[in-house]
Amino acid sequence: MGLSIRQMAMMSRLLDEALPLDANARRAWLERLPPEYQDLAQALRDALLPRDHEAALHQPRFTPDFTGEESPWSGCGLHGGARVGPYQLIRLLGAGGMAEVWLARRADGAFKREVALKFPKHSGLRRDLQQRFVRERDILASLEHPHIARLYDAGTEDGLSYLSMEYVQGLPLTDWCDGQRLRISARLELFLQVVGAVQYAHDQQVIHRDLKPSNILVTETGQVRLLDFGVAKLLESEQADHTQLTSIYGRALTPDYASPELLRGDPVDAHTDIYSLGVLLYELLAGARPYRLERAATFGMIEHAVATLEICKPSMRLEPQAPAARGSTQEELTRQLRGDLDAIVLKALAKEPAERYPSAAALAEDLHRYFRGEPIEALPPHFTYRLRKLMLRNRTTLAVVALAAIAILAFGYAFRREATNSVEVSAPVRAAAPPAATPRATGAAFLPPAHSVAVLPFTNLSGDAKQ
Repeated sequence: MGLSIRQMAMMSRLLDEALPLDANARRAWLERLPPEYQDLAQALRDALLPRDHEAALHQPRFTPDFTGEESPWSGCGLHGGARVGPYQLIRLLGAGGMAEVWLARRADGAFKREVALKFPKHSGLRRDLQQRFVRERDILASLEHPHIARLYDAGTEDGLSYLSMEYVQGLPLTDWCDGQRLRISARLELFLQVVGAVQYAHDQQVIHRDLKPSNILVTETGQVRLLDFGVAKLLESEQADHTQLTSIYGRALTPDYASPELLRGDPVDAHTDIYSLGVLLYELLAGARPYRLERAATFGMIEHAVATLEICKPSMRLEPQAPAARGSTQEELTRQLRGDLDAIVLKALAKEPAERYPSAAALAEDLHRYFRGEPIEALPPHFTYRLRKLMLRNRTTLAVVALAAIAILAFGYAFRREATNSVEVSAPVRAAAPPAATPRATGAAFLPPAHSVAVLPFTNLSGDAKQ
């Protein structure tokens, strides 16, 4: 059966949900498929349970060697212990709508290394994936960054293509942060690693187009690795890029993190990744995504929400478990997100690409301004806002100045009182004329004459007697 672009995108999303299940669980999942997806039911069944009706066509592609850990047969006809080129498969790490990834070890004796071997799914519905796989290989070969998983080599064995990549032992970004109960500042530091990797890819004229937590792993040492450039796009070939691959996968494969223009199938640029980074940042801060959508939301429902619904500020949309997972309280977390962080997230999530940050580097710089206590670009440059930022940024200096001013005023006040007391004591003694003969009432207040001299004590601190 032929699938439309929308159906292909939705099918990929559904396959990501069902492929981790075993055969019996997949059958139960298909029986519970909501009515709005019934037009994809047969295609999903063909992709999820090919051995049910094509057993003769799905014989093992490789002779299994059961010296490795036993794993179930995969959609690519692979099994733990099988040899693929110079590698021996150990176990299935994960599967998505278009590919599956195996842990493997080098088995030809050249050197010892565990790698992640990625294979495209071979299905009658998805024969275009070979072209996509070649593109991913070319893109990965051009990227070398400490926060991007490295490509070691690529090859083809018995008609099956594979990519040999760095094996990253880690957890998805959001799971890692929640598991470590990281506070907001630590989450932002990790997020800046992601932004740096995305900016590097953009500098190489590559946009990712599928940024999401499962494609961003964090290692035990707290280092980010960006994975899966399978639907990435080379910007430099945008004008000539009219292949079937682009027409089918130009739309989002993970609609929840996709920009409005990507969902519509419009031409995309770096602003598309900026939007996905905004969704990711929203989730890191608030524990929720910008839109409240049902788990079984259709592609059209997601597209409508992203294109039209107003986004609530993260500080006003905290998940109930978010404060505890961030080592905070509801009130403290709300106060911390309100203002600058709200504004940064909303600018990244602007509906119109031109209203977002112009680059990942600009987003990173605004976050650095937030850390430094400087005015951010996402907020209007009002005088009161900038003054408040200045005062907060220099509060120690302002406190010292205020204390100094208070000390000066106190000293001046004491000095004035001393001068007044000296006048009162010295004036009657040194007055040139005797007191007036006019009698005064007993107990009347002393009134100094109009012309009087005050003598104050001075000390010569110069050491020079002539001074």
